[in-house]
Amino acid sequence: MIPYRASTFSARRVLVLAPHPDDEVFGCGAALASLSESGADVTVYLVTDGAGSEPDHARRREIGERRAAESRQALRHIGITKVRQGGFYDRNLLVDPGRLAEEFERLIREIRPDLVFLPSPAEVHPDHRAVAQAFLSVVRGLPEADTLEALPEAHLAFFEISQPIRPNFLLDATPYQEKKEQAMQAYVSQIGGKDYPSLVLALTAYRRMTLGPHVRFAEGYFVLPVSVCRVVAAERILRVLGPSLSPAELGEVRSLENERIWVKAGAFLRTLLGR
Repeated sequence: MIPYRASTFSARRVLVLAPHPDDEVFGCGAALASLSESGADVTVYLVTDGAGSEPDHARRREIGERRAAESRQALRHIGITKVRQGGFYDRNLLVDPGRLAEEFERLIREIRPDLVFLPSPAEVHPDHRAVAQAFLSVVRGLPEADTLEALPEAHLAFFEISQPIRPNFLLDATPYQEKKEQAMQAYVSQIGGKDYPSLVLALTAYRRMTLGPHVRFAEGYFVLPVSVCRVVAAERILRVLGPSLSPAELGEVRSLENERIWVKAGAFLRTLLGR
């Protein structure tokens, strides 16, 4: 149900899909440091501008530029210099999933990665889910010949940030933890409002639970070959990664919760009225 041995990533060309500028380090910073150290060609794609719901265009551009600069500085700590910006609006990725999927298809045809890091579809943040869903739709929609050319023997590594997953792959992050912590401190605009590094640190400390005493920190992933993602329904992948609920199931839970509340309220009123 969970690995009892640490694993190591091996790849030549790596694509990282970060919904926001900081997700790339928070989610898979140690893995990227290890891949950079081994000589892999790593490209980080910052999908959104990270500007939240800022309505002013000039202010939005300023926030986006600052957050991208923080990401570039953070990634230099772990040896990565190839960073691209998508420019999609923060918290708006579910509005136009087709355009997002087109951009992902362009990227994989150009880079031809053999390893892709992306957020889990079980994530809480809507942008994180949208990135996972869009990429899976691209994988399932490509003709087989195009898949073999654009994603030769590729694997997807789903990472966790806002929602823990059931990992099938644990990376010993201990040798790279210092670099990751230094990188996380570069996100000045983000960690001023919330201590994200401490939350990430807590998760990576917990992930060592099933590993040996020499492991002090570990990153958890769910890794799948692209060939499997092409034939397995996205809903099935979501259930395996869990814990999570589909929109339909979430609606059922809310209906049941409402029903439970009204049943309790009815019982209380009957008691109050002596009926």
